[in-house]
Amino acid sequence: MNSPDKDEIQEVFLKQLLSVVERIASSGEFQAVGSLIDLTVENPQHPLLTSLAEGFARMAVQLEAREFELENTIENLVRVKQELELANYDPLTQLANRVIARDRLSQGLLQARRLNQFLGVLYLDLDRFKWVNDNLGHAAGDELLRQVALRMRGVAREADTVARLGGDEFLCVIPAIGNPSAAEDLATRLVDILSQPFSLAAGQVTIGASVGIAVFPAHADTVDALIACADSALYDAKHAGRNGFRVYKPQDQA
Repeated sequence: MNSPDKDEIQEVFLKQLLSVVERIASSGEFQAVGSLIDLTVENPQHPLLTSLAEGFARMAVQLEAREFELENTIENLVRVKQELELANYDPLTQLANRVIARDRLSQGLLQARRLNQFLGVLYLDLDRFKWVNDNLGHAAGDELLRQVALRMRGVAREADTVARLGGDEFLCVIPAIGNPSAAEDLATRLVDILSQPFSLAAGQVTIGASVGIAVFPAHADTVDALIACADSALYDAKHAGRNGFRVYKPQDQA
């Protein structure tokens, strides 16, 4: 029995390889994508080598097209992510904005009802912030707001939402608390940390913060009502001498 010669073996191998290359090239599915270089065969001695080179060339073209599509997809995803961040977060402080705060509060209320838990809402307003803006300039005011945001995040729990509503007003949503006093504990920490001096480029300043507290289910059971109760308690805190907190009382809205 005659054994196949070298040329026959080579031809069988090349046919099998070419079949695989053509199948991959036509499907556009590649297990791994590396750095491809132009594959050319000068004066090929075998027609299958020419076909093989053409198959690799088609693969290279498709890979380049897929790479372009992937780059476009990544750019689109990055743009969408940036747009979402602009829509959901305060660009100055990087805190959540009013939209996210209300959404987190709504989610927190659903969880609190389901698990029979308490939820706290803190409405915070900075004391003497207008003085900083008027006397040290808006750049100093912006710098102060950024530092305030860092301090607030530093004393809040990871599960809490700290949001800037606008100007020098902030809202904290405290979900899943076992005792209403947890809201007062956070308010105490906030008043304390924000009464410490701030070092700004324009100089050192000392401000303070007034905080109003409302708790679900004792004071209200909807997003708008809880925020209104906390705002009412904040008004009371400011008129009680500032740099402190007050818990909402029903007669506050009488």
